[in-house]
Amino acid sequence: MGKKKKRKKYRLNARFYCWIFGLSIAIALVINAKSTLKLNTIPNFHGWPADEVMKYDESHENISIIYELAYSYDVLQNCVMEQSIKPRTKIGDDPLILTLQVSKGFPVMEDFTGKTLMELKEFADLYDLKIESQAEEGIIETQSVLAGELLTKGMAVSVTIKTE
Repeated sequence: MGKKKKRKKYRLNARFYCWIFGLSIAIALVINAKSTLKLNTIPNFHGWPADEVMKYDESHENISIIYELAYSYDVLQNCVMEQSIKPRTKIGDDPLILTLQVSKGFPVMEDFTGKTLMELKEFADLYDLKIESQAEEGIIETQSVLAGELLTKGMAVSVTIKTE
């Protein structure tokens, strides 16, 4: 007569497949919950390229995005630096207005010939520049960094002041 097959082997396989099936259902529920949260909250746009933000804006009707451009030494050009509404804020039925500050890249030197030294000092304070001048105030005649040149943090700008 034939040998009896062991049922224990089949029971272990059935338990294993039931465990895998239960685990896959749990993972699917977690992924579904995460995607629901992502769709109903504002993401952290910091570092996002502006074109990806525009795509996000097109797919969400309740959000109006305003873009403000600013120079930055730290953030790449056309990437988001700051946002007005905190990330993970829930999106409701009311329309939201989100203001994003987008980097224009490195600052560019302006033409200060004919302008006052005070105007140059304000510009230098804004972009962390050093001013080298023989006078404390007056009208700028020439400048060492030409208009349109890219600036770097701590760069020195030499100017000559008109003497009357």
